[in-house]
Amino acid sequence: MNCGGGPTPAQYARVSAEQLIALEAALTELSTLYSVARGFAALRQRAEEDLLPRLLELGSRLRRLLRAAQLSEGEIERAAEEIITLRSLWHSELEQLRTSPVYQEARAAWAADRQGDLARLVPLLFAGLVIVRPAPSLFFPVSPSTGRRRPGSSPFLSAAECADRIEQLLSAGIEPEDRGAEWWDRDLPYVTCADDPAALDTPIALRLAAPDVRVTVFGSADEPTFRIFTPRLRAAMSVVLAAEVTDEWWQAYDESYESFRQALKSELTTGGGCG
Repeated sequence: MNCGGGPTPAQYARVSAEQLIALEAALTELSTLYSVARGFAALRQRAEEDLLPRLLELGSRLRRLLRAAQLSEGEIERAAEEIITLRSLWHSELEQLRTSPVYQEARAAWAADRQGDLARLVPLLFAGLVIVRPAPSLFFPVSPSTGRRRPGSSPFLSAAECADRIEQLLSAGIEPEDRGAEWWDRDLPYVTCADDPAALDTPIALRLAAPDVRVTVFGSADEPTFRIFTPRLRAAMSVVLAAEVTDEWWQAYDESYESFRQALKSELTTGGGCG
């Protein structure tokens, strides 16, 4: 019985759980800001030397207090205030970078597809990105997924549908993928490619031969793939199909990958799109 009018143990546990969930979400958001900030050349060092240690210390302190059953209301409020302060500071830092002359010039160069200007500006903006010279032959992924996961519907395109998708890409060009709703995901989008089709998460790829690469290709020691900053990549490409797959995802296909591969080759040959 709770005669004092305060929260019962069950109510206290529920409130605490809600607070912990909110605190975890706030820490996750702060971690995302760290990842974003360290991706920019002008902010990487400060993110590593200032934000990361504070983020690690904050998480360590909260875990220690939680294990010792000492995570009080006061500690939660203190942590929340610290997170709010850091979040506000780093949102401000990122916004200042976004309004900087270099960033705005890069956005204009991207919109106009000025590859020469992008070659100069992108390494100034993004930490670790360098121009790949000479550019190798490049492979671009083609997903055979419908994007649907509804019961009773196949997650795969048919061979004919996949051939249509490939024909459309060959005709209209390749656009950057949608990577998120935040401005740092949308302002300067890029097309992903690799110098080895095995590095792509699909057995279907479009190949751009090295002599035909007329765009600036950027790479990073931290990534197995390359980036091309362009609103749309138009170039003559050929279709490359892996001989076999090891991805368990294909086990859900109605037939074998080999059957799909042969049917797709037939569709592309009929349509003139198989290189």
